Formats: sequence, C-alpha cells, structure tokens
Amino acid sequence: MALRITDACFGCGVCEAACPQRAITQGESFAVVYVIDPLACNDCMECVPVCPVYAIVPDPEWAVCHGRGCPLASSRYAGWECSEGEPRCPACGAMMWRPPGDDWVCSACRTPGGSRGARCPKTERARRIGVAGSA
Repeated sequence: MALRITDACFGCGVCEAACPQRAITQGESFAVVYVIDPLACNDCMECVPVCPVYAIVPDPEWAVCHGRGCPLASSRYAGWECSEGEPRCPACGAMMWRPPGDDWVCSACRTPGGSRGARCPKTERARRIGVAGSA
C-alpha cells in the first residue's frame, strides 16, 4: 500500500532524500509539507525509519506493490517485473510490466499475446479517483 504523510510533518525533508523512487515531494498546502505520489511509491519503506516525527504511515486505500492486491504477487506472474511508475504506458498511464526475458508491456492495454491481462490496482484506483498523472 502506498504510504502517506500526516499533518505531523514539519518539513525537514529527510524523507524526500531517503526515497529511491523520488515519490516524495514538497506539497502545496501548509498542513502537509511533503506528499507521497501513490503511483511512484513502491512500498520500499526507506522513508519510514528516517522520519523524526513518525509522520509517514501506510495508506490502506492503495494496494501493496508485489503484495496484497497486486496481480504480480500471484504465481501466474512469477518472474514478471513492474516498472514501479517509471516508465508508465504513454497511451493510458498504467504501469508497465515485463515478462521474464521479454519487453515491457502495458498492464492495462495488452499482454504479450495482444489480449487484455490483469491490471495494476494502483493505476486503476488513480484513474477512478482522478489522481494527477493517471489517464
């Protein structure tokens, strides 16, 4: 599940520096100084232990990458990789997935055989609720 930053954040910026995905940026509202992009967050948790005020918490509204809710956690997709936000499909904004030894394919538009496959639950939720960066 993507993480979120509570209003306990006082803007030290250490979480932004700790995030290998660059999913944490300064927000626009004063109440929450930093925000986490749920589509870029891959649940690595690198930011959690560095927060001095414990302002980074799980957001149960989002699926866990390669865990609960992610199709790539099933044996059907054993060995598949996820682009984890970079790159995303230029046509629909979904995550790109790569079968073992093959090229990246869109998780929503098509699978290697051209048929529709399982979809990334994060990009599907983002599309439903209108999160910026999703198509």
